[in-house]
Amino acid sequence: MKKLLGLLAICSLVACNDSSDSVAAPQWGNNGNTAQQGGENQGQDTRTPEQIADSIAKHVADSVAALYGQQNFSSAMGGYSSALLMSSSSALTLVSSSSMVVVSSSSLALSSMTNPVRSSSSRVTPKSSSAVEIDEDDGLFKLGLWDGTAGDGQVPTGNKSGGYWYYYTDKGDKGKSTFTWSEDVDGTNGFADLIASCGGVCGDFDLVVGTNPYKPYVGIGFNYSKSDNLSADATSSKGICVTYKSTIAINLEMGLGSMDAKIGYANPFVVLPKSTAATTEDFRWSDFEQPEWAETAVTKPETKLVSLKFKFAGTEDGEDGGSGSFNIMKVGPYGGCN
Repeated sequence: MKKLLGLLAICSLVACNDSSDSVAAPQWGNNGNTAQQGGENQGQDTRTPEQIADSIAKHVADSVAALYGQQNFSSAMGGYSSALLMSSSSALTLVSSSSMVVVSSSSLALSSMTNPVRSSSSRVTPKSSSAVEIDEDDGLFKLGLWDGTAGDGQVPTGNKSGGYWYYYTDKGDKGKSTFTWSEDVDGTNGFADLIASCGGVCGDFDLVVGTNPYKPYVGIGFNYSKSDNLSADATSSKGICVTYKSTIAINLEMGLGSMDAKIGYANPFVVLPKSTAATTEDFRWSDFEQPEWAETAVTKPETKLVSLKFKFAGTEDGEDGGSGSFNIMKVGPYGGCN
């Protein structure tokens, strides 16, 4: 476009000094520059201003075509019309939808409602403040289908920072129970590598009581959000489905955050039966019940749900619980795993 404007400027200065004068149209070389042919002025030009303007327009068009090629003429014009329109005053005008380039009989003028001439290829579009629009958390625990066999690393919970797997043991109760993982789960990738390798959250465990006066245990879980104290209403999910296998029964517990201590850790739970083959179970929220030893009742725990936990525990207080293995392959809303 700079070359094109240069051509127009030369046209204006050489050929259009005054609308009442008769001037010779410049000769154009193949490289877009003016070329003298046998001396500077070879006689007075007797053509009318309209004829001179027509000749100038033809020279400009021919030069542009020579610079860019006939097929690329319109793109060389930077989005401007390929037609050169001549007015009665011998002004050469290039017309676009937003700007005009006008070569008048006395000057080269740029007329635009906005900015000087700019080609479409150089247009700068402001970047948005966010590449992806994410809805703000609405306080609902919208449990979606998590499929470990598809390599998903995050359970959909309705909160963009929630759904990441974690594990816990009875170390805080002076127990010595442990997990054994086939992949590193404590690094920057969390459980992602493990899930990719076995199509779920899988591992081995060893339930060792240590000096824990209660049943030895280990567990895995995920929160509604990044915080383990932010609760949400999970009523819309109706319940939960799980596809799994485990060498012992699993207690699937509702985590209630800071309320856990207030109810003496008598959290509502259901039991996933022992299964050495992959199986799917569905539970409604109303199926979750507190253990029989609970002293403080909690009503509608699904409306204040913080996390969901899969707990592997021994059967007797103060005794080792043996070893086992498991794989949690799918988690989703009631009826969603099928």
